[in-house]
Amino acid sequence: MTEDFKTQLKRVQQQYCLDAGGGVALPVAGAVYWIVLAALGTRMEAADWAPMAAMLSGAIFPLGILLQKPLGSPFMKSKSPLSGVTMLAIIAINALWPIHFLVFGAAPHAAPLTLAIGMTLHWPIIGWTYGSRVCQIHAAARILVVTALWFALPDGRLTVLPLAVAALYLMAAAGMRWEVVRLRRRSAQGLAGLSGQAA
Repeated sequence: MTEDFKTQLKRVQQQYCLDAGGGVALPVAGAVYWIVLAALGTRMEAADWAPMAAMLSGAIFPLGILLQKPLGSPFMKSKSPLSGVTMLAIIAINALWPIHFLVFGAAPHAAPLTLAIGMTLHWPIIGWTYGSRVCQIHAAARILVVTALWFALPDGRLTVLPLAVAALYLMAAAGMRWEVVRLRRRSAQGLAGLSGQAA
């Protein structure tokens, strides 16, 4: 891979991130989903919680779409040569549903762990399309945190674990917003530099 290609790819990634507003609407929607699951965990047994979690997961994407405008994150309107990679990543995580349903039937108490990890597997790929280090960190941190909580706090698997995932989502959204702000500043400084040279 030549330096010219790496430079061009980085520019495409950064532009995609800027155009999508870092895609922060989706992690915020994910946080709402996990907060709802934590609330349900105070009232439901694992056998009932698991299928409800599966059903409600279908609301994440539509909620993300609704949050695009208020959060300044028009990920659906952003066009990039890399956007197809994002869709493939989402298709890939949805291929895990047969495994999730197997877990729901055989060991429903494990559902929070399999969902929390399974629903983070696309983060490194999406992070690559945006050139986002925050996405990479989120994926690694989430896997470590939910695994530790699942083993350390058996009584908190339906409540504490979902709240932890929600918190990680919100931290990721804040970090992604920070990345967008930083990119905008760099872009503005670059344009100012070009204007100065022209003058």
